[in-house]
Amino acid sequence: MNRQTLRTNTFLQLGLVLLIVVLLNLLGNRYFKRLDLTSDRVHSLSQPTKRLMKRLERPLVVKVFFTRGLEAPYNNHERHLVEKLEEFQVWSDGRMRIEVTDPSEEVVEVVDGKEKTRTREQEALRLGVMPHQYQYRDRTRTELRQVYMGAALLYGERQQIIPVVSQLSGLEYEIARAIKRLIDPEPERIGYSTGHGEVELSTDTRPPIQALRSQLAENNMVLVPVDLDGAADQLKELDALIVVGPTSPFSRLAAFRLDQFLMSGRGVGYLLSNYQPHTESAEAIPVFHGLDSVLGAYGVRHNRDLVLDRGSNSKMPLPVRRGRTVAQVPVNTPAIPVVRDLSKDSPIVRGIPLLTMPFSSSIDLPEQETPDIVYTVLARSSEESTRSQAVRKIDPYSLKNPGPGEMQATSPVLVEARGVFSSAFANAEVPDPGPDAPEEILVRESAEARLLVAGSSHFMANNASAMLNAMDWLVADLAMVDIRSKTVQLPSLEPMEAGQVRMLKLINLLGPVAFLLLLGLVRSFLRRRAA
Repeated sequence: MNRQTLRTNTFLQLGLVLLIVVLLNLLGNRYFKRLDLTSDRVHSLSQPTKRLMKRLERPLVVKVFFTRGLEAPYNNHERHLVEKLEEFQVWSDGRMRIEVTDPSEEVVEVVDGKEKTRTREQEALRLGVMPHQYQYRDRTRTELRQVYMGAALLYGERQQIIPVVSQLSGLEYEIARAIKRLIDPEPERIGYSTGHGEVELSTDTRPPIQALRSQLAENNMVLVPVDLDGAADQLKELDALIVVGPTSPFSRLAAFRLDQFLMSGRGVGYLLSNYQPHTESAEAIPVFHGLDSVLGAYGVRHNRDLVLDRGSNSKMPLPVRRGRTVAQVPVNTPAIPVVRDLSKDSPIVRGIPLLTMPFSSSIDLPEQETPDIVYTVLARSSEESTRSQAVRKIDPYSLKNPGPGEMQATSPVLVEARGVFSSAFANAEVPDPGPDAPEEILVRESAEARLLVAGSSHFMANNASAMLNAMDWLVADLAMVDIRSKTVQLPSLEPMEAGQVRMLKLINLLGPVAFLLLLGLVRSFLRRRAA
């Protein structure tokens, strides 16, 4: 083979290698794969996110405004944000574009023949990305300045922002939530019943309820008060309906409309307590909501008892005598069980370590499976918990020891049901809606519907993350539930016994020596055999 042929073969092989590299890169951009060895695949996009990106119908422009040169812990946040956005981009079928800008960088523009220097900060402010106060301190310097750590998402005339990327654990959810609000701008309307002593969710000033309202607004949901004894057309535009803490009985008409709302195939949540606390007297006051028969028709029994847990509970302010005075002091009480036995499959409680269920009643479900309804226990009390129907005082002194009739048993306190339900009024007359009101039609069997029942009306105020998931579940937005429940959790190290520690130390100390001795014996044996 002459030199010319060798040179030709060399260039041909080099060209083929370059062509293969280019083709592999093109295929890699089109068919994206990533190896994620975490148990919950928290570093890979979930299937709901991928399906969300396939719904894009027009170009999506993501403008990232990030000040460079930040110190820890924000020094890698820009890279993580851009990498996560690039994963979204892969599944967008070419409809997503990413632009990364440092707002402090200067750009030169020519206006009327004159050069003018400006920063890109004005564009960030115009799009709604505001500066974030950044503070850094070490042994030699202290720095305090305004920096940018956000992004603006533009989808036609619609716009959403991610104001500050200060944490990385929920980054996929933050991006997916913003994109979903661009694709589906109309908010979900969640009604809540009024007129029976319920929690007034729109005006309640307690910090947990205020925080929940804010989080619901961020998730494109609005709370709508509903008078179930009023006009029937209030329910037409609702996506879900919840009943939170009624203290007086529902009328037959109100119960009928709740039932028919479920028959329409929409989600209904019942957050009910049979006892309410009186903090000044430390008494458990029985309340009657009149919804037991309605729930019973769906196969759910909301018992008139109180779940107590003397081993796992939380605090509430109760009167404590100190000398001649009585003061309200936060103390632990068995009437506020902390529940850790949660369903690992349900998106409502997945990834949540515990629930606090104050003044909860137990819930019973059908012992036999039903063909049309799937029941799931989402949370149940510990094996040391008890049920009591004779609780009058809720202070820890009165509940220190089990009382008469108290039964030890693990109790479901939060359940869900999905399927085709029979109406609680299937064999009854339709209630009269009143004069001048149109006659209401009875639907005896539901479309595919969702039912959530909590044994405590205080579930909402004490479990914000689970309540947000429950709201998404009730409006059938399981995609956002699945994305939100993905969290990065560092594996915990189990403590070892003293004997295990000593054994590991001996292995660490003697193991290398034993390995070298074994290696020497093997080499000696092989040499003798060769000789």
